[in-house]
Order: sequence, then C-alpha cells, then structure tokens
Amino acid sequence: MAERQHTQFAYRAQKEMGVWDAPPTSAALALDKPASEVRALKYSANGKYLAWAIASEVRVMDAQTQAAVATIARAGVLDVRFSPKGTYVVTWERFSKPADSEANPNLSIWDAKTGALCGAFVHKSFGEDAIQWTDDEKYCAKLVAGEVRFYAPEALDQPALVLRVDGVSSFSVSPGRSPSVAVFVPERGSKPALVRMYTVGSFTRPTANKTFFKAENVEFYWHRLGTNLLVLTQTDVDNSGRSYYGESSLYFMAAAGNFDCRVVLDREGPIHDVAWNPDEKEFAVVYGYMPAKAALFNHRAEPVLDLGTAPRNLVRFNPHGRVLALAGLGNLAGAIDLWDRKSKSKICTIDAHGASLCAWGPDGRYLMAATLSPRLRVDNGIRIWHYTGAMVLRQPIDELFHVEWRPAPAAQFPQRASLSPVPQGIAVSSPAVSTKPAGAYRPPHARTRPAADSSSPRSLSDMAERKVFGGGRIVPGAAPIGASPDMLAKAAEKKRTRNRKKAKDVATTGEAPAPVAAVALAEPENEVEALKRVRQLKKKVTQINALAARRDAGEALEANQLSKIESRSQIDAEIADLLTKFSSIST
Repeated sequence: MAERQHTQFAYRAQKEMGVWDAPPTSAALALDKPASEVRALKYSANGKYLAWAIASEVRVMDAQTQAAVATIARAGVLDVRFSPKGTYVVTWERFSKPADSEANPNLSIWDAKTGALCGAFVHKSFGEDAIQWTDDEKYCAKLVAGEVRFYAPEALDQPALVLRVDGVSSFSVSPGRSPSVAVFVPERGSKPALVRMYTVGSFTRPTANKTFFKAENVEFYWHRLGTNLLVLTQTDVDNSGRSYYGESSLYFMAAAGNFDCRVVLDREGPIHDVAWNPDEKEFAVVYGYMPAKAALFNHRAEPVLDLGTAPRNLVRFNPHGRVLALAGLGNLAGAIDLWDRKSKSKICTIDAHGASLCAWGPDGRYLMAATLSPRLRVDNGIRIWHYTGAMVLRQPIDELFHVEWRPAPAAQFPQRASLSPVPQGIAVSSPAVSTKPAGAYRPPHARTRPAADSSSPRSLSDMAERKVFGGGRIVPGAAPIGASPDMLAKAAEKKRTRNRKKAKDVATTGEAPAPVAAVALAEPENEVEALKRVRQLKKKVTQINALAARRDAGEALEANQLSKIESRSQIDAEIADLLTKFSSIST
C-alpha cells in the first residue's frame, strides 16, 4: 500500500513562525527562521512555495524541502500573495504620497524563482480582490479609474484588455478553464444595482445580467469550475430597523446566461455565510436571526436538505465535499457541527470555544480551529480534530496572528466509501480540564484575597443588614445569624427600655398614640371626576368576570383572586351610588 501523503501547515506569531507536519505525524519541521518579526506568511495555491515577509525583505522557500528559492530585497512589505500556479509573487506596502511628487508604487509583482521585479502599481488598500488572476496566469486584472484592466504578466506597463462599465465599483474573475469576469454597479438614484458577466477577452456583449435593489456592496462566490456564481448583496443600513447589520440577499447566476434567480430563504435576518460544495453543483447557506438556520440548495437554488437551527455563522465543506462543518465562531460559543453529506446525518459536535478561524486540511480528514490575536490575546493556539470528533493536536502559541494549511489537490487523498476512523498509533488529545473548583466571578483586585464564605454579603443591602451582627440576612422574629449572646442581651435590653418609655408616656398624658388612618379615595367633586371613577370601577368588574369564568371552569385560583371576586357587590354598589349622585353621567 502506497504511503499516505503528508499534510502541512504554517503559522506566524508575535515572536516566531513555524512549519509543522500535520496529523497524523504532528511534528515541527526544522526551519531557518528569521530573527525578526514575520509580518506576512502565505503558501502558493498549488502548495509548491511558502513566502514570508520581514521588515527588510521577502523570502520564498520550497514548501516540501524548506530550501530557499529566492530573496526579494523589498523593505516594508505588509502582505504577500501568489499567482495561481505560483509563478509570481505579489507584495504590498503601505500607501504613501510625498507632498511634492506622485504616489510611490506599492503593489509589486515579482518572479517567484528569481526574485526579479516584473511590474508595480499604486494601490491604497490590499485584499483578496486587489489584483486577480485567471487560473492559467494569462492575465492579472485590476480595477483602475472605474474600469477593469487586464495585464499580461510579461508586459505590465500597458493593459492587454480593458472592460469599461459605467459606475463599476468591484469585480471578480472566475476560476476554471474558460474564465469569466463579473462586475458590480451599485444603485444610483432610482436605477437598480446590477451584476454583469463577460467572457474574458470578449467584452462586446455580456453573457449574463442581473438587476436588483437594496445593494450597496456585494460578495462573489464562484463554483470551482466557474460555471455558476452566487452574489451576496448587502446594504449598510436596514431601513426597516430590524437589523443592526443592514439587509442582505442572495442571487444565483449561471455563467452561460441561461438561468438566474433570487435564492428564496424562509427565515428573516442576515445571511451569515455561503459555501459551494467543491464536488457537486450545490451550495450551503447559513441565514436568519440567531439561532440561525442552515440549508443545502441545488443548482436551481431549490432547498434539498435542512441542516437545522443553531447559533452558527460559518459553513465549510471539506475538499471532497463529503463532510460539512457548521461553526459558531467569533462572538458565539464556538461549537462546530460536522455533517456527513452522503448519509445526511450529523457526525458529531466539536467544542472550539474562542476560535476565530476554521479550515479543513487538504486531505479532508482533519479540521483546524485557531484562536488568533489581536481578537483574543489569551488562549491563543491551534487545535486540530479528526472528522470523527477526536482532537489529535492541541498546540498553544502566544500571540498567534495567522495560520494556514499547505494547499494540495484533493485527488492526492482518495476518499473512502465510508468515513475512516482515527489512524492507529495517533495520539488523541483531551480538552484541557481546569483543576480549580468552579465558583462565582471575582474581580481582579479581589483574586489575591482569601475567598469569602457563603455568608459574605453580596449586595449593599446585605452589607447594611450585617453591619451590626456580621451574620446572614436578618429575618423578622428570628435571632440574627452570627449574633453572640452578649449582643442579643443588649438588643433585648434596648427593646425593654423603649417599651417602658412608651408606657410612661401613656400614663402621663392619658392618651394612647393615635392609630394610622386608612387611606381612602377622595369623593368625586364633579361629573368629570365621577366619570373617571366609574370607568375605573367598570374595568375592575371586567377583570372580576374573567376570574369568575376561570373559577367556574374548574381552575384553582389564588386567595387574592378569590377575594377580588367577593368584592364584586361592593364595586357594584359604589357604581350605583355614583350614578345616583351624578345622574347626568353618560356611561
């Protein structure tokens, strides 16, 4: 039997970077690590190279052998990317513009093997869509002055193709052998927003067109073959006031232009995440107010499988499309549900509390979750689970900034007909369990003091009640908790002294203290006040009738409810008396 291919991941932290063989091996690789902080780290899409940037330069190494390939002498690089085949390296530095000259080019393209500069552009911010490539690396595309310009990598000084669409604000180049490009134009006045698709190199007529309202920005989700596109639209403000995050909608478009529609979702609320199944023409959506709903849809945007309702906001298929992960990361608890797409059943639930990243390994058997800084500065580290739910690696790393799997074709890791168990000989880790007893939260300033017992005051009222006796809560008629015999004797003597003083006052004056008079409602002085009083009484009669009906139906009522029913005759008499005195009242 052929030896199973190894998988790999790399990470960067505040004080170090590292490369590991992933499970089942789980071992750090020997590496010539830089002495200074690593500012960026990235694998090429084909997994051939690994590049990282430090303050003074960018280094490219062979991901398999860890041998140096090229060094790019470029200072101040903050981000690094590769072209799809790993032929070119893209670097980005912070945008700057001297007062007396033009802006300096800060987006550069380099030859990955030689480190030679191929060309440079000016780009203020950098992201996944800053510069996009066709899968064959024939063109790289960039949005410049409201038009999409396509450049040949060997001639970056002039665009080879230009796509002009009035008002375009973003675009996306599809994967696949016959690449398409989708452009987005936001709403303007009464005109709707639109997405148009063109075949790269043929911009005369669009192959597909879709218009819609309530779209200020969009996200594009291409199927890996480039044949279908999901467009997630978003507004910054929800005019209905029901959501803080604005309104979102999802649209389906076929690249051939023969089908498009809005994806109908049966739950109100934001759309949290969308993902294509890499092996099938189906996609998963997590949507709705929390707890959110997850569902699978086919290539006609029809629901085919309900994945339930839970606090989840992220969905990921493994590279084979067999196992689906539904995660609740960020502000949610961190639970991850794993589903078997073939059997349409849930495999297990993983506890990944605190995680801010979730990604499948290229073999489709292992799922990584990482807690990253600066979102969380405690408990940073990497955890990896087998898809049966067994944790196979737990590696704490202080101030962890970034981690990613080394890409590899899914075909290198054949999927079995049934889900495979955890490999023999692999160490299965258990979640860390604290040996400290659980208790109430204690603020930092009180953590160095001895813990208070259960009788300690928990509020200002407790403190006031315990100021004299120092015990538990005072109960009328009962001795205070913690009171000593001397304290009880003094309290009794004070009470006897007060009683003797009262008796002496009565003997001197011959009069007992006047009792407190009961508070009575004032007699109405005019018809307006009488009318208000009659309406109040009639509301009470309505309530009494409802209670009486419940009693007659056999329901057991409280004592105060029964006494309220008995007061019906008094209320009727008061209403009659008011109507007699003020005969002109119209009720």
